[in-house]
Amino acid sequence: MDNSLKECLILGNGKSLLDIPEFMLRTYPSFGVNYCFYQPTFYVCVDHEILTEHSEDIYYFARNADFAFLAAKEKGTSRLYDLPNVRLIAGDKSVFAKEHFFSGMTVTYVCLKLAYYFGFETVHLWGVDHSPTWEHYRGDYPQDKVDSREQRMAEMIYHYQLAAKVYNKAGRKIINHSYPSKLDAIFERGKEM
Repeated sequence: MDNSLKECLILGNGKSLLDIPEFMLRTYPSFGVNYCFYQPTFYVCVDHEILTEHSEDIYYFARNADFAFLAAKEKGTSRLYDLPNVRLIAGDKSVFAKEHFFSGMTVTYVCLKLAYYFGFETVHLWGVDHSPTWEHYRGDYPQDKVDSREQRMAEMIYHYQLAAKVYNKAGRKIINHSYPSKLDAIFERGKEM
């Protein structure tokens, strides 16, 4: 990876991911999550069900990433954790110490923390649609079994606000290119490309 790059992509799995200009995928390092549609530079997964029951579905993405960041609490549940590029992640006791959950109830929050610690100054969000319908970029994307979706989304908002405060304090930016949502009140809106 070119250390002079100051910008990166965080690729969620919402429908707006399909709108990302291809040149951005070729230009910037990326954080991809869960069931990616594109091989990311950095792979991130903290989802219990994916890591314990669907690890083979994500093995290729984790293996081929520069680093694969996986939830420490699931260590030993699959051969994913035997990969030499795996780094374990857990709660933050430093800059993001006010988090309620290490995952922020969304893996894209974890990506924001990682991008911060990697030193990226500008983060572009694509596919982070924050939709109560949880529509994904592909129709056969496995559906989450969440009973308290409204409460979970409120926790996501709290953690996104925490990330925005941390970035703003450091003079860094998070730019949202995803579909319009409540996140527009938290992050700068991306311009049409």
